[in-house]
Amino acid sequence: MTDPRNPLDGIEIAPRATRDLKRLDRSTRRRVRQAFEALAAGAANLDIKPIVGHAPWRRLRVGEYRVIFRESAPDEDSRYLVARVIDRRDLHRTIDRL
Repeated sequence: MTDPRNPLDGIEIAPRATRDLKRLDRSTRRRVRQAFEALAAGAANLDIKPIVGHAPWRRLRVGEYRVIFRESAPDEDSRYLVARVIDRRDLHRTIDRL
C-alpha cells in the first residue's frame, strides 16, 4: 500500500546505493534526495538518459553525480530500483559491474 505523504514512495533504494549516499556530503545528499522525489513524482524536467548497451539501466544526472536506476517489474510495489549513486567519472566502470 502506498503512502501519499511519503515523497519517496515508488522508489526502492538498493543497499549499495544506500552506502553510496552515506559517503556523500550533506548538500549533495539533499540534492540527490530531491531528485529521487522528482523521479517518484514523475517530473518531466529531469535529465534522464538510457545507458547505451546496458538496457534496462538508465542514469539520472544530479550535478557531478549519476543515479543509476531501472524500472521495477510490474509485480513489485516500487516503480524504480536505484542501484547506485556515483561520481560521473565512475559511470562506465560501475555500469559494467551491474
